[in-house]
Amino acid sequence: MRTPLLLSCAVLLPLLGGCGHRLVSQDYGFSVEFPRTPVEQPGKNYQGLPRTLWTLEDDSAQEFFSAEATTYQQPLNPSANWIPAGTELSSVGVQTVGARRYTMRSTTGRDVLAIATTSRQTLTGAMIDSIFIVDGKTLISVTARSPSERRRTEFLKSLKLLH
Repeated sequence: MRTPLLLSCAVLLPLLGGCGHRLVSQDYGFSVEFPRTPVEQPGKNYQGLPRTLWTLEDDSAQEFFSAEATTYQQPLNPSANWIPAGTELSSVGVQTVGARRYTMRSTTGRDVLAIATTSRQTLTGAMIDSIFIVDGKTLISVTARSPSERRRTEFLKSLKLLH
């Protein structure tokens, strides 16, 4: 029964760039489709609370996909003009070129604040697209850097809030 799936991956792999890996985090309430299995890196945020980072690199100069989630002691309340990591990025040669706030709906119908940003590495010109979800005490971010706008868009569009 597994042969058709393996065969379809073998046939479609060169056409689609690989068979994806849906990362599902019940702890943080989201899922996202990576091109392949990411590396999970658990840690702590500055308040000492759990933080998890998932990364996938294809030649670090070309493609990079990540998801990160953490929870804070108090609910987050970003100001109306808050752009995540805006000033910090400029110190490492990344310039934010666009940002927008919108409401993202979970699979259960709940609405949460989302902020989408587009940035450019000043040295290479590489484009970086991110979505930041502010959900009470939880902050979720997904980021895609790829020369392919289609791959960046597919990764970000695969993001789902589970509850």
